Amino acid sequence: MKRIVGKHAEYKKLESNILQISQEAKAAKKQFADVIDATVGMLHQEEGNVFKFQTVDEVLHNLSDSETYHYAPVRGTKDFTEGVFNWVFGENAEMIRKNFKYSVIPTTGGSGAISNSFYNFNDFNQKVLLPNYYWSPYQNFALEANVDLKTFLMYDENFKFNVTDFKEKALELAKEQNRLCVLLNDPSNNPTGLCMTKNDWHEVINTLNEVNRLDIPVILIHDIAYIDYQLKDNKYSREIFETYQNLDEDILAIVVFSGSKTFSLYGFRVGAQIGLSKSQDVVDNFVRVGDYSVRGRFSSVSQPGINIIGKIFTHNDFKKRFENEMNTARNLLKARANLFLEEAEKNNLEILPYCGGFFISVPTKNKNIFKDLVNDHVFVIPMQDIIRVAISSLSIQDIPNLVKKIKKHI
Repeated sequence: MKRIVGKHAEYKKLESNILQISQEAKAAKKQFADVIDATVGMLHQEEGNVFKFQTVDEVLHNLSDSETYHYAPVRGTKDFTEGVFNWVFGENAEMIRKNFKYSVIPTTGGSGAISNSFYNFNDFNQKVLLPNYYWSPYQNFALEANVDLKTFLMYDENFKFNVTDFKEKALELAKEQNRLCVLLNDPSNNPTGLCMTKNDWHEVINTLNEVNRLDIPVILIHDIAYIDYQLKDNKYSREIFETYQNLDEDILAIVVFSGSKTFSLYGFRVGAQIGLSKSQDVVDNFVRVGDYSVRGRFSSVSQPGINIIGKIFTHNDFKKRFENEMNTARNLLKARANLFLEEAEKNNLEILPYCGGFFISVPTKNKNIFKDLVNDHVFVIPMQDIIRVAISSLSIQDIPNLVKKIKKHI
């Protein structure tokens, strides 16, 4: 038989796809009333519908024809880029403006931002460093970019962020390939729910600076998809960015924003790469290759998505109403998380430390855990030696029974 695909594409086959498992869960629900679906990371209302922000809905349905149907500019709009910047950094926005050169590039969701970053800031066949618990599509993004992944241990013996192993693996990889590209999904890590402390971030940045002073290029990709869904008070959610002040001059930090998670605009595929450096030359290069990849890979981003976000961030009434709705969404998630944690303690179910986000992870030694749970009408995502539970889509009433079933099979 003739080989129809290119040699570089021979390996491509989606395995254990999260969206596929979610479809299987939906099909099972039609057959059995007691199915519990804890798969996809989308926030849902208690009755099962997606959590829809009324402010987003109102702005969407009042867009003009040109704001809806025309092509969006490759670089987005000022309302979008400055609005995203201010939202992401919060009280630290002025500090970032004062200390850094920066640019905001709209992308097809946070996924597009990570994919472009992998492609443009590594040489082919190099490796990106990230924790051993990570969102599985990162692997797809890496292989599409002709790079691979190298992991460090996320947790130390006290289930704290493993600063020691991060430093050891970072220095080792940097010296091996003369480049260091690090991806950290924080706060509210997917899949674990871990939130790094400010001290953790100080240690990470000290390590990046140490590598940089070996005359090795350093790139930090900071995926903040779940920053708005921490358990702690919202005014503290951006404090980790204070540590950025200590970054050496020619390090590039790329902060990845997800419009899917913040606005429930999952289907609109809108996000952003925010490139930061104290070096104008570094940012100029970030813009040059970023613009090219946007045009070369997906042409431009969703016009209505950009305009919805831009309008909400630049109109005080919309922004205030959206913030109130965001508090409602956050409290909905907190209630589920708190109940899950209470039930886990009651049932003596060990979980990985959780401080926010859409997911809680449960360690397991059962290699057949996925099938065992499916047979018990429970759908979760198996990942390495854990199962990922999407509390974002669970109803409160399902949680006690879910915890008992997980405990039974774990």
